[in-house]
Amino acid sequence: MQLTQLSFRAMGTNVHVIIGGSVPAHAAVAQARVQVLEQLWSRFIDDSEISRINASPGVALPVSPETLTLFERAIESWEMTGGLFDPMVLADLIALGYDRSFGELRTLPPQSPSQRGSLDPQPLDRGRTEIGITIDRTATTVAVDAGRGFDSGGIGKGLAADMVVASLLEAGAPGAMANLGGDLRTGGQAPEGGWRVAIDNPFDLDGPPLARFRLDGQALVTTSSQGRRWLQGESEHHHLLNPATGQPALSDVASVTVIADEGWRAEALSKAAFLSGCARAVEMLPEHGATGMVVGRDGVIDWIAGSREFRVPDRVVARRQL
Repeated sequence: MQLTQLSFRAMGTNVHVIIGGSVPAHAAVAQARVQVLEQLWSRFIDDSEISRINASPGVALPVSPETLTLFERAIESWEMTGGLFDPMVLADLIALGYDRSFGELRTLPPQSPSQRGSLDPQPLDRGRTEIGITIDRTATTVAVDAGRGFDSGGIGKGLAADMVVASLLEAGAPGAMANLGGDLRTGGQAPEGGWRVAIDNPFDLDGPPLARFRLDGQALVTTSSQGRRWLQGESEHHHLLNPATGQPALSDVASVTVIADEGWRAEALSKAAFLSGCARAVEMLPEHGATGMVVGRDGVIDWIAGSREFRVPDRVVARRQL
């Protein structure tokens, strides 16, 4: 199968799309789809639907079908993870200094995690029984509670990858893979040998891949606290927050890679697995029909049940050359 590739910047990240076939219009479909979703969902665009909803707490505002789906998936993710995935953290992120696009912050380069692992001493939920989002599917409106705010960054790129692949298949592309900042979704006819995805080694980000996976219609997301880091004054922060404290979470996980049926689900589960720690992540992912691998800060790789069928049989060093 002939493949067409395109790369561009959107949603504050690098977007890479590979499309089966050589129809020029398909590349335009993919790029337009991402750009529309960015205009709808970015909290850094003043008139986006997300910005308008956050600016009017308690008010039910009409939204597009895409944004209604985004909020539905966010609620489902919160319920699925018992509140570990929490999209209502905008106020916490802003308090930590993440009040503008990531490129405008005093960003820090990716770094390897220290060997000594740690876990948050605080509980990983706030005891909330409601997420703070109200959806009216008939009226296609959404409202959020005051005081917190919705952040689409924790699920939006995974869902966008799902939507881009769906749009390409609907447009007649035989197969496609969409990668938005490491949140991947594949669909349709795969190339010979499957869609192959290389996973960075969290202890040697510039070195060879730690592992490779072969996908055929699945989604894959890798989560780590080492990439999206910034300074607020002299304090260093990352974007994975403990929902109990609103502060960057401590975890004995260096990185977690999740393979699931959809990108939004893989993204939510990867964040919940990171917050849960290595031992619980290994148990939790199969409970939700997902697989992948967890890399601990001690350098140990835990392969999740069911991962073998997706693994490309490269040699993997399981400890500290990692």
